[in-house]
Amino acid sequence: ASRLSKGDTSLLAEMHATTSGLKVLISSSGVQDIETARRSMGGHGYSAFAGLGRIYNDYLPSVTFVLSFTLHEQVGNHLIDRYEGDNFVLDKQVVRAALKSISRFSSSPKPDASALSPSSAYLRLLLPGSGSPPTSPPTIAQWLAPETAVSLLEWRAALVVKELAKNVKEPDASVYQRVSKAVTEAFVGRQVGDTIASLGQALGAKEGEVVKKLLTLVRLIVLRLHIEF
Repeated sequence: ASRLSKGDTSLLAEMHATTSGLKVLISSSGVQDIETARRSMGGHGYSAFAGLGRIYNDYLPSVTFVLSFTLHEQVGNHLIDRYEGDNFVLDKQVVRAALKSISRFSSSPKPDASALSPSSAYLRLLLPGSGSPPTSPPTIAQWLAPETAVSLLEWRAALVVKELAKNVKEPDASVYQRVSKAVTEAFVGRQVGDTIASLGQALGAKEGEVVKKLLTLVRLIVLRLHIEF
């Protein structure tokens, strides 16, 4: 806000790419998780008393639209929700930003990882000397280390963006959804990883350890769904 008040709009593109990806990720995951909760309840999941049917019906439009900041709009005697922002369109916005970032980064005479924005930090893995993606499953001890999940998510994002940049003129039907999801999950994974690293300062030792395990579990679930060795 302070930058905008001074006429500095340098962060608008980063904010747009990040919020577009987060909106898609959150709304899509929310719908999937509500359905998972309904199924886990068996027949009770269909009951009006459970409330999941109503919650699902209310939340499902968010995949196509996002509830606007006005939240509700009065139409006659009815109060209706307003939605804006199609996920299919937002996926393309995320991918467009990712392609711009890799083009700018790879065409630089001296690519500098520190110049990358938070949403494109995963591109640093494409620098010479940054190592290579793992080709075999991590050990149990490595799985339990939060940085393992973060690293795998970032490698996935870097490789799919690199591949799309090579074949941008011949995209397949679902490539925008895959790349958008990979880029956003890498961003979220890095933010979660940084949060885990600072838990010792923000929470007590026992509380920090519990939250650390919970956040690590969430990242591992994401990996189980989307990454294969």
